Amino acid sequence: MPKLAISPTFLSEFSRLDHGIQTAALTAVQAYMTGDGAPTETVADASDPRVRLLQVGQEWSGVVAPGAEGSEWLITIRPHDEAAALARELPAAERPPAPRAGSSALAEPDDGAVELVEQASDGSPALTGPPRVSGPEELSAVLAKSFADWQITLHPRQHRIVDARFAGSAQVTGGPGTGKTVLALHRAAHLAHRDAARHPHDERRSILVTTFNRVLAQILSQQLDRVLPDRELRDRVEVATVDSLARSLVQERSGRSPETLGREELSGRWRDAARADGLPYSGRFLVDEWEQVILAQNLTRLTDYIRCERSGRMLHLAPEHRTQVWETIQRYTGGMEVANEWSYPQVALEAARVLGRSGPRYRHVVVDEAQDLHPTQWRMLRAAVPAGPDDLFIVGDPHQRIYDNRVSLASLGVNVRGRSHRLRVSYRVSQEILSWAMPILGRHPALGMDDNADTLAGYRSLLHGPEPVVRGCASRTEERAAMGDWVRVWLEAGVAPGSIAVAGRNQWVVRHIAKELQARGVPTAPLDSAEDVRAVRVGTLHRLKGQEFRCLAIVGMSDPLLPPKAAVDSAEGDPVALEQVYQQERNLLFVAGTRARDALYVSYTGAPSRLLPRVDGVGPHAGAAEPAGALSGV
Repeated sequence: MPKLAISPTFLSEFSRLDHGIQTAALTAVQAYMTGDGAPTETVADASDPRVRLLQVGQEWSGVVAPGAEGSEWLITIRPHDEAAALARELPAAERPPAPRAGSSALAEPDDGAVELVEQASDGSPALTGPPRVSGPEELSAVLAKSFADWQITLHPRQHRIVDARFAGSAQVTGGPGTGKTVLALHRAAHLAHRDAARHPHDERRSILVTTFNRVLAQILSQQLDRVLPDRELRDRVEVATVDSLARSLVQERSGRSPETLGREELSGRWRDAARADGLPYSGRFLVDEWEQVILAQNLTRLTDYIRCERSGRMLHLAPEHRTQVWETIQRYTGGMEVANEWSYPQVALEAARVLGRSGPRYRHVVVDEAQDLHPTQWRMLRAAVPAGPDDLFIVGDPHQRIYDNRVSLASLGVNVRGRSHRLRVSYRVSQEILSWAMPILGRHPALGMDDNADTLAGYRSLLHGPEPVVRGCASRTEERAAMGDWVRVWLEAGVAPGSIAVAGRNQWVVRHIAKELQARGVPTAPLDSAEDVRAVRVGTLHRLKGQEFRCLAIVGMSDPLLPPKAAVDSAEGDPVALEQVYQQERNLLFVAGTRARDALYVSYTGAPSRLLPRVDGVGPHAGAAEPAGALSGV
């Protein structure tokens, strides 16, 4: 059976076609390959008499040109007259080069081809070949592995960091796909081997691997099981979130579990109380001031608060205003103490005090997604391990900060000077996806944890793959249908369900995603499901944090949803809070978009979010551009 490949420009054109034309085109291609219909016709006066037209519906045609060794190329799909005119003018020299023998979708970086139809394992034709990325020879073996194996494979150039001996704490930063998390896992495994050799009779959990949320901790634990299969060695490593560690330490001291409240709930409560008291401050401002200044600097006296530097807080507060803010916060937090209610940073600060009295718990600590930890959590981690060689190994990226936690490690007793490494090469996200995602961040450099500005200058990828596709839809019904088509094609291409994810900004969008897929008979599971669940993962953008997928669809990227109207309203005209809202949403979308390795699809209805970058002239800054089509297969 001959292969039908597509030219490099085909995807961009195909994505802009009407959904009905796309469906008719895919049906025609499948019928042509099976010999069940979709006739072709020669073109009179064509420069190359072998060029033919493939009938697509009543008024459209595809231009099919011959390749080498029986292969054929689908050049474009256009209205019949336009397709015929192009076919007449198409000289052999302008056709794409013939695909290499044995090549698959984007298997070579310079072949310019993507398979559109290939033979399935049961002999029947598949609708499309799986989307793949290509890279240099050094990555060929890695890309050929199963996706699960690929997720824990360390790039050879990074072994020197894993095996290094540091005189103190060490920090590794880098953009998405540079392998920071994989490096952290292998570092933990290396420390476990070293710890067993040094302390053969002490089998306690002496190494902590920690991150900021439960989903990431679960993923890290599952992947560490594979990186470190020896049970005795694995038992030396504890994987826990910083919040669960803090909670257990406080409960151990007091005998009761603290009742924790999130920032949104606190902001709502304090907003209502401030209004009742006639105070000119928003609830969000008061909570941010408490968590980002008072708790972050562990201020316990009004005089210290009046004198302190409020780094990152753009709104100036005169001394008399600081007194009013201090008294208000003290009144609110006093009520929380009576009710045994805590904020998460508050629990971590208390846990640090517990460790200060009882002493360190671990010999080594490995921290993943370090940019999202609060200063109080760093105080706890600093107290959890004695200062010395290889005490803290820290990985993170300031550009992926989705919470407004600004940290100066040096001020917290964590010195990484001379032991910092910046990774600038991505081995896990294609250059096409990175080029789309990086403009999302805006022009302001991120503040690193070492107090220096952090930029993505020189950041690049060695992988190449399909361009991201952005589609504007006329209605939510159309948007959900288009998303379902994408998932269907990925599944029929042979992509494992667990390697596909669909995400939205909020739970309302997520529920509709799940309903659409379930109506199509596609099993779904939450993004934090176990690895072996054979279902497409569905969840919010926040749940994508730290995860990786072959194919990813992000839906609902409309102006009222990103940033959420509720988040903008919560700023209540406070310019500092509003700027933080927008930057956090930029970072969140950047993080979400870079979770895809092979294929990224983004959609919106009505007006697109102003945070979306342009794609081939389509986007929030492209004026009244015609919405992109739903589906290009890969």
